Amino acid sequence: MKILLVEDESFNLIVLEEMVKIFYSDAEIVTAVNGQIAYDILQKESFDIILSDVNMPVLDGYGLVQKIKGDLKLPTPTVAITAFAIQGDKEKLLLAGFDDYVSKPIDMSVLEFILKKYLSS
Repeated sequence: MKILLVEDESFNLIVLEEMVKIFYSDAEIVTAVNGQIAYDILQKESFDIILSDVNMPVLDGYGLVQKIKGDLKLPTPTVAITAFAIQGDKEKLLLAGFDDYVSKPIDMSVLEFILKKYLSS
């Protein structure tokens, strides 16, 4: 199993990686600090799921998901990790191309549910 984590804040990236390892300790986890780096990686490697922050420099989560679903035409489940949790944000993320979302601060049970939802097949 191979998981791509995209997050520009180094502390958040470390925490997210450790949280994912709790549920999938044997997974290969690759990290990127912005959407452009993630896009470059995705042109060469395939993943079982992508967890991406939304607000990042260089290429944000919206731009990344458009490139994943549009340019690369990848069927890889792409989950937004966002601090935005107000009414209408989920719909905006889904319309942009994300398959799902997890709000910050990340609830372990929500993360577990999302990971199992997309990785249990």
